[in-house]
Amino acid sequence: MRGHHCITQQNHSSNDTVLHSSEQPHAILIVLYIVNLAGGTLGVIMMSQQLFRRRSQSVMTIMIISLLVLHSFMLLSIPFRLSYYLLGEWRFGRFACRLASAIIYLHMYATFAVYAAIIMARLLRLELRKCYTAAWVAAAWLLGALVVTPVLLSYYGTSTTHRPRECFQFHRELREAHMVITNYCLAGVLVAVCAVLTAIQLTVIYRVAVKYWPDVNSHVEFRAQAKSFFFILVTLVCFMPHHVFRVYYIQNYDLDKDHKLLLYNEVFLALTTMCCLDMLCFIAGIAH
Repeated sequence: MRGHHCITQQNHSSNDTVLHSSEQPHAILIVLYIVNLAGGTLGVIMMSQQLFRRRSQSVMTIMIISLLVLHSFMLLSIPFRLSYYLLGEWRFGRFACRLASAIIYLHMYATFAVYAAIIMARLLRLELRKCYTAAWVAAAWLLGALVVTPVLLSYYGTSTTHRPRECFQFHRELREAHMVITNYCLAGVLVAVCAVLTAIQLTVIYRVAVKYWPDVNSHVEFRAQAKSFFFILVTLVCFMPHHVFRVYYIQNYDLDKDHKLLLYNEVFLALTTMCCLDMLCFIAGIAH
């Protein structure tokens, strides 16, 4: 009995230590999601009003509308995440958990794809007609809605069992070899594409700055390339940390006995949602 009592006390002490160590990451998660929900919603509303007033029909407008739709879907999932971190339990069912978790990844990679498309369009000075751009964007949305999303939901979060009241605990799936390979591939592609675009964009900005110096700010070409670099900065700040840490987390997953790395991974994942604040930055750029 004494031995059992000592083991029980040790378990309680261990649980208390884990709970105490997780208080700060949980607080960071809550703050990040509240800020992103408020700022992202405000940015979507303000940018929508700007587009409605201007009634522009440019290629950039179509891209921005795609970003607004992506951000809107992601913002709708944030209240569910906040409720989980505030209440400490999931109350919306297993499918809703998988959907809310999948949305944040779909949003991240789809947003990065739109950013890359904007940057490439400006680098290559593509002057596509609106109908062609709309057709390509519509095809991408159909592919995502009818193929990518259903396939993801069919496999994501289904390979292991989970407790009824827990959510966002899909780290156990890293025991599967195909999940590890998929994560490595996604991280490698994003980092490689971002590195190439950054190098090319900085080179172009340097050449344009040298060409028009010292009145660089008065030239449309320089301002356009500077706006493109803004999307690269968002990627570097919001997406890159998550993927770098993700690789580290996968390699050290077996050593994460107290789930500290899991919480840090969730913080870096929450950081990716900060990209929805890009609309506020865009509004500020338009105002100036």
